[in-house]
Amino acid sequence: MTKLKKLSAFAAALVMAFSSLPAGIYVNNNVSADELLGATDFNDGIGLPWTVVETAPADADFEIADGVYKITVNKAGGDSEAGQNCRWDVQFRHRDLQIESGHTYTVKATVTASNNCTIYTKIGDMDEPYEEDMHGAYNDWAETQLTAGQPFTLNTTFTANRSAKVEWAFHIGGHNVPDGTVFTFDDMSLFDPQYTAPADEGEWQRAGILVNQLGYFSNLNKKATLVSDSSSAVDFELKDSSGKTVYSGKSIPMGDDKDSGDSVHILDFSDYDGSGSGYTLVSGDSSSWQFDISDDLYSGMLKDALNYFYQNRSGIDIESQYISSGNASALARSAGHNPDIASTELVWGYKDSYSLDVTGGWYDAGDHGKYVVNGGISVWTLQNQYERTLYNENSSSALYADNSMNIPESGNNYPDLLDETRYELEFMLKMIVPDGYEYAGMVHHKIHDDKWTALGVAPADDTKERILKPPTTAATLNLAAVMAQAYRLWKDYDSEFAQKCLDASVKAYEAAKKHPDMYAPFDEAIGGGAYGDNNVTDEFYWAACELYLATGESSYHDDIKKSDYYLQLPVELSGGEDIDSVGSMDWGNTAALGSLSLVLVKDGLDDSEIKELTDNVVSASEYYISLEQNQGYGIPLAQSTVAVEAGDESTAITGYPWGSNSFVANNAIIMAYAYDLTGDSVHLNGVVSAMDYLLGRNPLDYSYVTGYGYHAAKYPHHRWWANPVDDSFPSAPDGVLVGGPNSGLQDPWVKGSGWNRGEKAPQLCYMDNIEAWSTNECTINWNAPLAWLAGYFTPDSNADNSGVAASGSTSDDKVSSKHKSPSSSSSIKDILIKILAGLGAAVILVMLILGFVTFAKGFAKGRSDSSSAMKQKKKSYNENKKALKEDYKNHKKM
Repeated sequence: MTKLKKLSAFAAALVMAFSSLPAGIYVNNNVSADELLGATDFNDGIGLPWTVVETAPADADFEIADGVYKITVNKAGGDSEAGQNCRWDVQFRHRDLQIESGHTYTVKATVTASNNCTIYTKIGDMDEPYEEDMHGAYNDWAETQLTAGQPFTLNTTFTANRSAKVEWAFHIGGHNVPDGTVFTFDDMSLFDPQYTAPADEGEWQRAGILVNQLGYFSNLNKKATLVSDSSSAVDFELKDSSGKTVYSGKSIPMGDDKDSGDSVHILDFSDYDGSGSGYTLVSGDSSSWQFDISDDLYSGMLKDALNYFYQNRSGIDIESQYISSGNASALARSAGHNPDIASTELVWGYKDSYSLDVTGGWYDAGDHGKYVVNGGISVWTLQNQYERTLYNENSSSALYADNSMNIPESGNNYPDLLDETRYELEFMLKMIVPDGYEYAGMVHHKIHDDKWTALGVAPADDTKERILKPPTTAATLNLAAVMAQAYRLWKDYDSEFAQKCLDASVKAYEAAKKHPDMYAPFDEAIGGGAYGDNNVTDEFYWAACELYLATGESSYHDDIKKSDYYLQLPVELSGGEDIDSVGSMDWGNTAALGSLSLVLVKDGLDDSEIKELTDNVVSASEYYISLEQNQGYGIPLAQSTVAVEAGDESTAITGYPWGSNSFVANNAIIMAYAYDLTGDSVHLNGVVSAMDYLLGRNPLDYSYVTGYGYHAAKYPHHRWWANPVDDSFPSAPDGVLVGGPNSGLQDPWVKGSGWNRGEKAPQLCYMDNIEAWSTNECTINWNAPLAWLAGYFTPDSNADNSGVAASGSTSDDKVSSKHKSPSSSSSIKDILIKILAGLGAAVILVMLILGFVTFAKGFAKGRSDSSSAMKQKKKSYNENKKALKEDYKNHKKM
């Protein structure tokens, strides 16, 4: 496999595009060699690296038009009503300026305000101790009075008495700035005659042929995309590492590809069955990056993707010995929020005041918030990743066994993957409303800081007040679902913990039924994500499914059958913050999770229910495959309605949603299930196509997984992995899936780059910059499906199976109108009988074939049972299910 740390000298020497530059690094060709600023005017519509920052509840908007940078201060500062001058609550600033001791600098700017007001400008530290090198427009520490409508021209000098990296900032908030004031900035300059600007590194030049930068499986589909406006097929060649042509073919013209803005051809070299490293595709003057053809592409990614969760644990020291990639000593850190004690915030009509110790769990994303609803789908995905190995012969639980992941719990005789999810489960249990209160058994929605922390803040150094939001029905049902799922997986390992999970699940489900409409609002995003949701019928269905599989209780089956989601597998999401997103599941839409658990475990379902579930999974997969067939880059996604402001359809546009890469990954899981259920390789190749897109076969030539590929994302939005803004912090490790293209483009960094909503094709709405949080965020619920997919394709070298990739074959991607039924001995016999009867075969021949099928299945089972201890474990697990349910029923009678 190809990882950044193993790149060839050729690849390592390639230059990076502006979109790949760290925050604060921006080269502007329009400035002179002795000008420190990246932008001196705004005639080209680009504001970077100048940015606007606000400290809540201050609020400001900006636009770059008519050659000026215009900022509207909607609310000047949180304490301005109290007479405190919070002038820094709104800032216009340029960071990462290197000044040198003894150099004299000339500072110029033109500023206009729509109201009489005072502002302050300074050049100095970006962080504590906030030493200033220039203080005030006249270097006298004084604020500057602006007269409404009259331009103020700044023209001053100062001599630096130190060498330091600094920022130039204008403080335009506080009580001396009326709300609604509009500022314009132009003619900016920081001039040093002794300074020489760095050479322009140029822009990244994408390859002419876009491929999966890791590689392809030898016996599955292998497709690439050629950027070409030719209306006719063109020749292409596959070359091995020596440059020898080993395969040739004709392209398939696709024409204009709406979602990318490119005119493209498909290069299909699936018929090539060789393997090796260093392959390239060539067509005319266009070529691809080198890639491998192998049956083991993702085993390293599996390890790193799962290590993401350990590295984002809260409440414990993160130790270098457990870090799987990157600079382990730099990535290690002290425990954050230990203890994590918070009091209930009395909002949303909640009146019970108390404190809870909720130490532990995973930080949700790049910030320090912990959210039950995002933790819920993340835990389910990882637990489902393990549970699948107990039912599928093409997978092995040995991949996730004790000592497989190198985490602190390794060696405790429990599967490492379950240990990792348990760390989050135990946090979720702490979020339950205690007995004695009105809403006992309900679950708090989230905990986070009272205000957003800045980039470059270690969790251990986060001193902001922690707030515990009230309980919600959605959070309560998330806990009910994953605890019931955990019971099934932990019963054989730790019966006491398993029972604790099940008791909490049952209690939470009943509490949710008692309080079915405690919703999280969409506008609670100060200090943490809102995670608003006003429809929890999907969560009720999901929780009932998991509880039925855990207990066999008919009441849960009754609730399942009453649900509108009964046995359904949606392909359009309209709950949570979605309007009509193309997908089957995300944190706000969880019904598919229940259906997937049902079709995997099957306990208590009759044949008709299993068949309907299977048909619905296959139908969903076929829909995603049809999308891939019509996309120039083979992505199982299409444009949908995207609310720029969550929950506000009046702000809706058409394009790709926030975290579009997670939709690609989750939709791929549906196709993976369809292959498991049918054995039809068309579905497996659908999963392959989705992975190809994520790993480089896209119009930006990006691998969206850090550390994997020649041109991989490097700068996810993360408080700790903040090296781009502070070199005392580490860079991101490998195996992090970034959110990817987002048509909403909500963050100031992308807007400041001159990007405007609706002007770019959806697949182009991505920037690899730590400040670009709307496109480059990372989260637990996005890395979980990445880990699931990497595990799906990873063979277990220590067990008698070669993985799902080896079991499939190439396909023409044509989906059938009829779905295959789940595999079983009876269905095989029925199929054979129908075939032979249709051919008019003799009855004796039927009997011979049926006898052979029975013998073959018995022989295969005997060989399987004797060849692997892990397969014996599967047998024991299934045999113990009735005992598990009897234990539960007996416990209820106690």
